[in-house]
Amino acid sequence: MGSRDKENWFQTTVVSLESPLLNYTYKILSRLAPSEEVVQESFFRLWKQEFPGNFEHYPKAWLYKVCRNLALDILKKEKRMDLEGSLDEILFSPCVSETLLESSLIMQEVVKLTVQQQEVLVLKFKDELSYKEIAELTGLSVSHVGVLLHEALGALREVILADLKRLEPETRL
Repeated sequence: MGSRDKENWFQTTVVSLESPLLNYTYKILSRLAPSEEVVQESFFRLWKQEFPGNFEHYPKAWLYKVCRNLALDILKKEKRMDLEGSLDEILFSPCVSETLLESSLIMQEVVKLTVQQQEVLVLKFKDELSYKEIAELTGLSVSHVGVLLHEALGALREVILADLKRLEPETRL
């Protein structure tokens, strides 16, 4: 990749991933300034990194992993490992209605999930990462990511179905 190509690729990557990375990092740190520093440092590392092959197709998972690791390092230094954070946008999916997203019943169920289940839900449905990208980011196997998502969605299924049935008459109007 030539210097100009790398600059264009990098600029496109920053524009498309800066906001999602900042949101993700903010969920870990719950503070804007350190979250911005983490994202900036991640992009700096990306620029300096030499990747074999055709890396321009794979920066997303790598950047999420760098952001996660840097954010966790900050928390370790501060001795506060609170990863639960805000999950009010966790189920951002086209198949789920806006009313359903606002349902306190679902959020009550989400907070009952394990931290790992909550994290993979956010990464899959809000940040739209693939199973492979989530696995690379978290250090889990692809199949373990699938199991965590399956278990989490299974736990939420009853509440979601009950809410959809409740909403069904409204949608027929």
